[in-house]
Parts: sequence; structure tokens; C-alpha cells
Amino acid sequence: MQLHFIVNAFAGGGQGKEVWQRFEQQLTIPYEIHWTRYSGHTSEIAKEIAQATMDQENVCLIAVGGDGTIHELVNGAGMYEHIIIGVIAAGSGNDFARGYAVFETPGQIERFIETRDMTVHDYGVAHFNEQTKIFVNNFGIGFDALVGKLTNESQLKKLLNRIKLGKISYAFFVIYALFTFKPFQLKVLHNGHEKRFKDVWFVTVSNQKFFGGGMNLSPTSDTTDGILEVTVVSELSKWKLLFVFMTVYFARHTKLKEVYQFSSNAITLKYDAAILGHADGETQILSHGHNTIEFVVKEKAWKLAK
Repeated sequence: MQLHFIVNAFAGGGQGKEVWQRFEQQLTIPYEIHWTRYSGHTSEIAKEIAQATMDQENVCLIAVGGDGTIHELVNGAGMYEHIIIGVIAAGSGNDFARGYAVFETPGQIERFIETRDMTVHDYGVAHFNEQTKIFVNNFGIGFDALVGKLTNESQLKKLLNRIKLGKISYAFFVIYALFTFKPFQLKVLHNGHEKRFKDVWFVTVSNQKFFGGGMNLSPTSDTTDGILEVTVVSELSKWKLLFVFMTVYFARHTKLKEVYQFSSNAITLKYDAAILGHADGETQILSHGHNTIEFVVKEKAWKLAK
């Protein structure tokens, strides 16, 4: 089996390089290494390898990085049947590692090469702005997307990453964004039903439980059930929204009347404002005038090494 490592050296404020160096010193099996140089490069590398190895029965691509690196890897090669994806978590939030199996030691990787043990998972597919985006964790629009953008672009996150406290920066920008974000109107269509919401802070479509560096937003999500979960938070004050974010870590938010959740395998969101989105924490530009996103779930669509 061919084994390729795709390393984002800058993930987690430089943790990507440090984590890879620890693994590299102990690996005794053949492999190829690829270093990412810019945003989107992981997808390009993964797709190139996948297309060049179509005649192989199995090829394993292991991402060394954070949720963004994994997101790019799945979008580049996750849909190829001969590709098996593996992960060494080296980001600041690492929500993927909370919902899926990841490699924690070089020995686990070497055992995988011998056993070829794997699991099969769903992914979500979002159609918007005449493009298609795959997500393995979640896709959200509104307040959480703004917080993610502010966090990812901040010098504070880079500083906190150096002392292994990067996820604290998300909490800081939750408070900051309270004073700049304007709630929007939303229409949700699913299973032949339509529901309207006003003063929406955010809506998130989840494939697994966690987002925002460990918040248990969607406690019923299962990556193998062929279903996506939707969470809408609306009609509450700024300070109650802050309380909601505090309760999400313990999955207590589901009892609040301002939090609406449901499940479906196909969802359409229609909104009335120019707002930001995110896919697995990566900022998505939602063009004004194209205020519709359609979601479907692709069942048992990709393979995860374990």
C-alpha cells in the first residue's frame, strides 16, 4: 500500500511541523511526504495523488494538521474509492479528533499498514454560489462563521497557539462578535416541511457532534447514520447567546426554547442577508444575491484509517 503524508507545517501555530518531526523519527516503513505551501494546496496535492494512483487497490493519505487541513484533504480525494484517509491531529481546535479516530503514535500507523483496518463514514455536501463543498464536521452560517473568521485571522490565536492555548481565542472572539453581528431571517425546508425563523444568530448543519474547539453542539450526530442534524439559534439577547455558548460544552443548550434542532438527509436554507459561512471551520464566502444553500448527505462515502 502506498503511504503519503501531507503536512501543514503551520497548523496550530507551528504544531504541524513539531508533531510531524516526532512521528518521522520513529517511522520504519516506506512513505512519501508532501509539504503544503498555501491555502488549498492540500486539496491539490490529494487530488493529484488520487488521480495518479487510480490503478492501485488502496492508497493511504495521512493529513498532519488541523481541521482545515483535513477538510481540504477530504475535498481533494475523499470521493475516490481507492483512497483511505488518515489523520494526525496537529491543529488548535481539533474537532475532527473528537469525533473520529486519529493516529496518536507511529506504531498505530505501522499496525494499520499491516491490518488495513478502517471505518467508513458519511460526509455532508453543500451546494451554494454554483460550487460544491464537502464537509465532515459541520457547515454553518452566521455568528459562528464570523467568530471563526475573526479567530483564524487574529494574531491572538497565533500567540496562544505557541503556548498550546489556541482554542481559548475562539471564546474571546465570541464576546467580541456579540457587538458587531446582526441577526438575520431564515427559511428552512426539509422533508416537505417549511419553517421560518427571525432574528437568527446562527444555523449549523452537523455531521458529527463537535465544533468551535470542543463545543458539543450536536450531541445526537452520528457519522455513519446517513443523516445530518441542524441547529438553529434565534430570538435571544446577546447575553443569553453568550450563556448558550457556555452551555454548549456540556450539551445543555438543547433544552433552551431558543435552540431548535432537527434531523434530515436533505436540507435547504434560504436567508435574507449577506453573511459568512464556514465548512469545517474554514471560511466560505456566501455571495449576496445567491442566498440559498442546499445540503445532502453522502452515505458511507469515505474511508478512515484507524
